[in-house]
Amino acid sequence: MTIYNLDKEDRCRIISIPNISLLESLGIREGVAVKVKNKQPLGGPVVLQTGNRNIAIGKRIAKQIIVEAL
Repeated sequence: MTIYNLDKEDRCRIISIPNISLLESLGIREGVAVKVKNKQPLGGPVVLQTGNRNIAIGKRIAKQIIVEAL
């Protein structure tokens, strides 16, 4: 399952991410638990919460982040 398949308020653990170094610097890395704070309609970004940070991830990248539901 990918982050893009989740709904608002769902929690998950990241299993794999695409090879984009910016994601790791933002705290999006394998093994991290995140919560979907918001999912914009019409292919807009997905807003994730990790710790105290909210991070917007574009649809194209969100469809490449593999997760497991918590």
